[in-house]
Amino acid sequence: MIFAIFVRRCLVPCLLASTLLLSACGPAVTPEVIRDTRSEFTQTALARPSATPTGPTRTPTPTSTPYTRPTDAATLDLDQPLARIGDQTLTLGQFRARVRYERFAALDEARRIVEIVGLQAVNLSAAGENLAADRIAAIFNSLANSTNFGYQIYDVLLREAVIRAEFAARSLTLPQSDMDGYWIRRFNLQTAADPRAALAEELPRYLEQAARYSGMTEEAILETAEVFVMATLLQPIIGRESAAQPAVLSLKVKRLIAASLADAEAAKAAIEGGEPFRSVACRLSIDPAVRGQSGALGFLSRSGLPRGLPDPAAILNAEQGSITDPQQSPLGWHIFQVGEKRRDADGEQLADLAMIVVASQPLAQEIAARARGGEDFAALACQFSLDAASSGNGGDYGFVDAAALPLEWARTLAGSPENGLYGVLQTAAGYELLLVEDRRVNIANPQEVERAVESAFRNWQARRLAADLTTVSEVWRQTIPTDPLPRQVAPFLTEETFGLPTPAPTAAPTP
Repeated sequence: MIFAIFVRRCLVPCLLASTLLLSACGPAVTPEVIRDTRSEFTQTALARPSATPTGPTRTPTPTSTPYTRPTDAATLDLDQPLARIGDQTLTLGQFRARVRYERFAALDEARRIVEIVGLQAVNLSAAGENLAADRIAAIFNSLANSTNFGYQIYDVLLREAVIRAEFAARSLTLPQSDMDGYWIRRFNLQTAADPRAALAEELPRYLEQAARYSGMTEEAILETAEVFVMATLLQPIIGRESAAQPAVLSLKVKRLIAASLADAEAAKAAIEGGEPFRSVACRLSIDPAVRGQSGALGFLSRSGLPRGLPDPAAILNAEQGSITDPQQSPLGWHIFQVGEKRRDADGEQLADLAMIVVASQPLAQEIAARARGGEDFAALACQFSLDAASSGNGGDYGFVDAAALPLEWARTLAGSPENGLYGVLQTAAGYELLLVEDRRVNIANPQEVERAVESAFRNWQARRLAADLTTVSEVWRQTIPTDPLPRQVAPFLTEETFGLPTPAPTAAPTP
């Protein structure tokens, strides 16, 4: 068989049912075009379903025999361990069989979709408009990049080992009703007159076929479903144990951190006397976020200055240490402090500049006069500049979670529902004042809570793997199977049916 996997649009599928919970969907990727003109001649012969399959042999042959799965090369040591997680060992044979099983399971899902909606209803050219076509295209896209598919299955196997160990450690049990529900949903039997009776017919047939295509035992296939259900039971338990709960209370605060008790007391007196909090914070706070870059822009040439200034040369030619006259650009009125000056390798004039941008000319002239009179340019930039990128937050933190504040503040505010100025309070950062301007109660969004639980569960798995995983061999990276192929799973899963490119075979199979 000539197999060319190609989809016209790149979708973002989660691989399949057993991967959905254990491994997050990755970003969209351009699929590989896989063309194997030798596929009619597998190691065991013609790779096609047969009414009387006998399984792979140890003798490769090109004759038309009823085998559906290639024999693994004799050079592969299928018992070779790849990784150990606690007392569980993952072997090369387990990995290769699982990749084949997941490929079969994905293609079987595509087959079932076509059988439900009909082949004529599947229009791969109408992405986003045809759910059945979108899902089938997503399946092909997943399988197209065989390397990426193998990497994801390897990750799933490791995470499953962690889940099995944790499930046993917690002495949890799997309800049979949950297992039945998994398979009923997998086979779309929810609307059957008797879903469990229908399952009793469908499951043995599926297990026999999946085992034939993958090389996994039927028991091992059932275990993949069991670990998926284990994960669904563990996720809310572990997720809620370790997930950060959404904050209930947020405070709109302004914060000032002073270096000494004397500075903090002076700041408090100034604020209580009517001076704006921002002005006091810009003058006395040691919090780096308050001043940001203090208006500093670094060394600039003429091309680096804000666009629209009427006389940029006056800025670059000004004396070192001077304050320039205000100039207007479309952004507002600019005042510059000129620092060190030098020339670059091309001889172009550079100046180390700090900038304040305000909305009106009178204010710009006042600031320039105050800076020339000796007031700290950085403090003036912090207090007045509209350029948030360099002027800092002026002590205004907006709404923050109460839990994000230092513990000392959390304790102080917990006992008082009133807004207003709090402090002086000594913390690890210094002597602090906190102006609480508003409070709001956040009602947790159920979707946000669920996302937090899912994220915490994935992070827990990653931490466990980091602690428990021992990597033995990376040989699996070079031995990722690409079978079974669509045509093997269902006659209508062909390149021609789905408009995929089909090169002419290089040779015809031997009858």
